[in-house]
Amino acid sequence: MTRPTWLEQRLSESPAPLRARLEAATFDLDRATDLSDGLLDAACRLLEKVRGREEEREAAFDLLVADGLLTLACEAAAVIDPQTLADRCRIMGPGGKLGSVAGRWVGRG
Repeated sequence: MTRPTWLEQRLSESPAPLRARLEAATFDLDRATDLSDGLLDAACRLLEKVRGREEEREAAFDLLVADGLLTLACEAAAVIDPQTLADRCRIMGPGGKLGSVAGRWVGRG
C-alpha cells in the first residue's frame, strides 16, 4: 500500500523511532478515504489499543504516535482542504470521534 505523497513527506521528517511507528499505523490507510479522516481513524484505533494498559511503558510510545496522527490529521485538513478545517476539528473534538474514544476511557461510552 502506498501512502499519499504529502503524508510520505511528513513521515520522512519525523525522528526515526517515531517515523517507524507512524508508518506502521498508516500502513493500511485506505487511499479512497479522505486523508484527514483516515489519520483520525488510525489515531482512534491506536488509542483504543492503549486503553487499559496506560501504565505500560510501551503505551507511552503508542500515545505519542496517536498524538502525531492527530496532528497530521489537522495538518492534512489545513493544507489539503482548508475550507473544511473547522468542521474536521469539530469531528475530532469532544462530541466527535476522539471524544467518543475518550468517553470510553472514563467509562462514559
